[in-house]
Amino acid sequence: MYVLAIDGGGTKTSAVICDALGNIYAKVETTRSNPTAMDVHYFKSTIHDILQNLQQQDPQVFAAIDSCFAGMAGVTELQAEEVVESIVRQYVDKTASIVVDNDALIALYAGTLGKEGIVQIAGTGAITMGYDSEQHFHRVGGWGYLFDDEGSGYDLGVQVLKAIFQSYDGRGDSTALTDVVLRYFSVENVPQSIECIYGEEHPRTVIAPLSKYVFDVAEKGDKVAISIIEDACKKYYVAIKACYSCMAWEQGDVPVVLVGGVFNNEAFIIPQLQQLAKADELPMKFMTPVLQPIGGAVVAALKQVDVQLASEFVEDFKRNYERWK
Repeated sequence: MYVLAIDGGGTKTSAVICDALGNIYAKVETTRSNPTAMDVHYFKSTIHDILQNLQQQDPQVFAAIDSCFAGMAGVTELQAEEVVESIVRQYVDKTASIVVDNDALIALYAGTLGKEGIVQIAGTGAITMGYDSEQHFHRVGGWGYLFDDEGSGYDLGVQVLKAIFQSYDGRGDSTALTDVVLRYFSVENVPQSIECIYGEEHPRTVIAPLSKYVFDVAEKGDKVAISIIEDACKKYYVAIKACYSCMAWEQGDVPVVLVGGVFNNEAFIIPQLQQLAKADELPMKFMTPVLQPIGGAVVAALKQVDVQLASEFVEDFKRNYERWK
């Protein structure tokens, strides 16, 4: 039993051919594949390139693929699931099962290994998604960077820029974020960063990376940076609580998987979320995933054809994925 798994995000895309034991037969890591942030032709070309690359690495195994699961950012917003499915169908056997869905689902499975729970994603974008005991899915947020995606890397980056420009104008408190951003853009003063922000690159790709500096500066006690993180935690919790309230749960703690680059600094995030849930007496267990999202895509691909994971799947997959060049 071989499965094709794809994790398509706003920053990078990963894809593997794998089995239920965690063995990997082909692997690709490449550029972003979010149709909301790129030209349609380039989006399609990226998917084709990924599949051709995997096929070339192991044609025999590729021809024996039984199931494909593609978890991709932006596809549900643009209703592009059929576009991706039609491309994949050109390569795999006609009997293979193909499902294309939001990348939030594979992020959830990267923590719960196919079980119910809630996932809070905060990478380039942000979305909250639940899968409950009655096998119902519910989505909260993630409606796009222009007016939503609260707590995303892009949103945090925007808050950083707001803070340094307000500080520059005298509208806000001084912050060490200013020096960090000036170094990031390689400019001498705040106004000079405008040209970098509104350059040829998509604003999300320029602004989202600023989010990691919030935590670096917060660790040194910067009040502005700390406030930005606290506000983000409140945004996450509001979305998580809304998702929880709309779904059916069995007894016990509901796992809430925190996925994305923003949560690399879990020491800042998890205690605040735990405190907010405790205040509302909600049974939530906040955690980081045991697999990368691409591993969650493998779990989803196996789940859709009712194949159980081997007992050592998690450790074997992680080891094989890291070793694969």
